[in-house]
Amino acid sequence: MKRIIIMTGLILSAVFSAVFLFGRQTTMDQVRSQGIVIGEKVEIRSKVLGENRRIWISLPQDYRRSKQKYPVLYLLDGEFFFEQAAAAVRFLSELEYIRSQPIPQMIVVGIVNVDRNRDYTPTYALKQAGGLEFPTSGKADKFTIFLESELFPFVESHYRTQPYRILSGWSLGGLFTVYTYLEHPDLFSAYIAMSPSLWWDDSLYVKHTDSYLAKGLISDKTLVVTVGSQEGGNIGRSVRDGFIRSMENKLAKGKPFRAIEIPDEGHNYVPYKAIFEGLKSVYSDWMMPGAVLQDGLEAIKTFYKNLSKKYGYPIDVPESAYFNLANYVYNQISTEAAVNISKLYVEAYPESSFAHYRLGRFYHLMGELESAIKCYRKAIDLEMETPNPDSERLVTYKINLENAEQKLKQQD
Repeated sequence: MKRIIIMTGLILSAVFSAVFLFGRQTTMDQVRSQGIVIGEKVEIRSKVLGENRRIWISLPQDYRRSKQKYPVLYLLDGEFFFEQAAAAVRFLSELEYIRSQPIPQMIVVGIVNVDRNRDYTPTYALKQAGGLEFPTSGKADKFTIFLESELFPFVESHYRTQPYRILSGWSLGGLFTVYTYLEHPDLFSAYIAMSPSLWWDDSLYVKHTDSYLAKGLISDKTLVVTVGSQEGGNIGRSVRDGFIRSMENKLAKGKPFRAIEIPDEGHNYVPYKAIFEGLKSVYSDWMMPGAVLQDGLEAIKTFYKNLSKKYGYPIDVPESAYFNLANYVYNQISTEAAVNISKLYVEAYPESSFAHYRLGRFYHLMGELESAIKCYRKAIDLEMETPNPDSERLVTYKINLENAEQKLKQQD
């Protein structure tokens, strides 16, 4: 197994910007540059396919400092879409300015192609409409064996994963996604098919879908299908007018299916937005409704207990829930109530600098300055121990610490 760190192409530009900003006296030796790591490249040997396969892996920012396990997004056409998928996941699950993230943190596995015409097509069909030829087509069944018997065991033995896998594919990769959803539904927990090439082999899998619907054989797994508003032709006929229409009209109520039209986009540029919208749709019930806050912590715990049952693994009450609940009781009940919730927040997340800071802040508001100072100092120490301390957080923590210390001196 070979591993190579993936970095963005920002290093040189960052260096030259630093030189410009610090003036002519600054030399390259005086500038500290650090790569922005978004993942790693891994190469494994596939006995099933008889070839080496490259995968690109992005881990959550908390992965190295936690013991948590994470769901996994498996991304077809990894060399095309890995960066935007990793960015979408991080934005939706990790952006700290958003206190209630709409999806969980997850591991992204981008599968790099060797022969996508071979791997993503379920039947051999040499000639297609428009004169296109696919001489290596029809090996999707073999590719599913590779996923199940080789790739999943590798990922799940080398990384901390939850038993929740999402498959995302575009075009022929979308065809493979629909094929897998119909023929091998238990391989994944959820499916995102972006502009799937369901015109394949005279719309064979549109016909299969109609047959499965008539027999009641459609899976209970989540399926999201996206299509661009400007997509017509074979895609429009097979996806919008064929597959989506059948699913919406004939699928039994309660089955988790959603069709999303991406406005102002055609086939080639739809994936950038489709990955983002598809992930939000898969996790459409992930965010706790604000009304639950009114019923207190036990109601919040019940919400996440029910969510755990749906997704098939334990889901803890997140930091955002404690944060929002503490703010709610502060505004609606009392500062003392906010202190009590914040104590539970610290108990649940003892390594979170922000948890200690919030407890300190409520102590500060109550006038319990010694307790506030203790919490602020703990928050600063914890943040400084992280691999990449947040400078904005540290500024906030230190300002509040200095304020509390000054007030305490004035009281003496």
